[in-house]
Amino acid sequence: MNIASLVLRAHPERLAGIQLAVCAIPGSEVHAVSHEDGRMIVTVEDTPDQSCADGLMKLQQLDHVMSITLAYEHSESDS
Repeated sequence: MNIASLVLRAHPERLAGIQLAVCAIPGSEVHAVSHEDGRMIVTVEDTPDQSCADGLMKLQQLDHVMSITLAYEHSESDS
């Protein structure tokens, strides 16, 4: 199992659309949104069909995302 939390930055006027796109990525969840400065707290975890790393790459490639800063990562074996 792998899980990561991150701070996603975008232009504030784009946050609603980005939040929908983030929630469409398997294993991704939005926990907080700051419309004033365009920040979003997101977690990404492994799913049966996609790794955490693949989810992070998809987030990074979303339109209008300016930056992603990894805040925490945890990995452990599935056994």
